[in-house]
Amino acid sequence: MTAGEAWARDLLEELRAHRYRPRAWAHFLARSFARARATRAERASEHRQTLLVGAAGLAVWAAVAGFDPWLALAGTGWWLLAIAMVDWHLGMLDDESGQPLRRLGLPNLLSLARAAIVPVLLVAAPALLFALLLLAGATDAIDGRLARARGEETRLGLWLDGGADALMLSAAAIGAARHDLLPWWAAALVLGWHSLQALAVTLAYLLRAQSPRRAASPLARVPGLALFVGLALATLELPLAGPLISLGALGALTLTLARARRAEAPA
Repeated sequence: MTAGEAWARDLLEELRAHRYRPRAWAHFLARSFARARATRAERASEHRQTLLVGAAGLAVWAAVAGFDPWLALAGTGWWLLAIAMVDWHLGMLDDESGQPLRRLGLPNLLSLARAAIVPVLLVAAPALLFALLLLAGATDAIDGRLARARGEETRLGLWLDGGADALMLSAAAIGAARHDLLPWWAAALVLGWHSLQALAVTLAYLLRAQSPRRAASPLARVPGLALFVGLALATLELPLAGPLISLGALGALTLTLARARRAEAPA
C-alpha cells in the first residue's frame, strides 16, 4: 500500500467512524482538497503538463464552435471537468510501490482523449460514431502495452483507463439508440452495467475504506470487448448487436459477483 492509499484509507475510516454526518463530509472534502493543493505544489511539473493538455483541448473545442456552438459549449464544460479531475488526483500518478511518475505519460493522454470525445458520441451521425468507436478501441488496445513498455503504469492510469472506457461505451450506446441503431433496452443494459460498476467502487471506498482491485484475468476483458463489438455492429446496422451487448453485460455482472464471493470467502 502506498502512502497516498494509506492516507485515503485513514480519511475514509474517519468518515465512516463519524457515520457520514454532514460535518464529517465537510471535513473529508476540506482535507481532500487541501491535499490536492499540496500535491499540485509538490508536483509542479505534472501540474503544468495537465494545464497544457487542458489548454490544447480547449483550443480543439473552440474550433468545434465554428460548426456546432452548443456541442462546443457542452464539450468545453466536459473537458474542464475531466482536466480538473486529473489535476485533483495527481497524487495517484505513481505505481503500486509508490514510485512517482514525473510526467502524465502517453497512455494517460490516450485515455483522456477517449474521455474527451464523450459529448461527440452522444450526437454523432452513424458513420462518425463508427469511426470514433474504432479509433477509441484502437487507443484502448494499445495504452496498456504502452504503459508497460514505457514504464508508465500508474494508479491514476488504471482508473483513468477504466473510467474513460465506461464513459465512452455508455455515450456510444446512447448515440446509437438516438439514431434507432440500437434498441433502448440494449442501451439501458450498457448504462446500467457501468452505473453498477461505479456504485460498487463507491461503496467499496466508503464502506470498506479500501481501494477495490481490478481483475487481472484476461477473461475480465471479454465482456467489455463484447459490448464494444456489439456497439460497432449497431452503428453499421448489422445483426447480433443486441445479443452481444446482452452477453457482455451479463458476463460482466457474473464476473463481478464471482469476484465478490472470492473477496468474502474466509482465508
